[in-house]
Amino acid sequence: MQQEANPRTLMFALVLTMLISSCLVHSSNLANSPSPSLAVVGMPMPNEPPRRIVKKGRRGSFPATCHLKCNQCEPCMPVQVSVRAMALVENEYYPQVWKCSCGDNIFSP
Repeated sequence: MQQEANPRTLMFALVLTMLISSCLVHSSNLANSPSPSLAVVGMPMPNEPPRRIVKKGRRGSFPATCHLKCNQCEPCMPVQVSVRAMALVENEYYPQVWKCSCGDNIFSP
């Protein structure tokens, strides 16, 4: 009497076989591979002077630097504030600017 294989059992056996074979291959490759040097990883070498970071020019609006802008109030956080005209008209576009906020006070950066 011959039993037919259950599809679930076949799938489990296939996944288990793939898992075991990939673990064996991966562990044998790790044993032979060298560790990356600090220069490749991006870390400074011990006797190398630190390099200066060059900031790229960026487009668009970015948060204000609010360090020491809130008259010693803490925490001084950047927020976006809309600039409105004299007449309050809803559904109009208002330009937005970055300001520094601490509590209920808003400061210019």
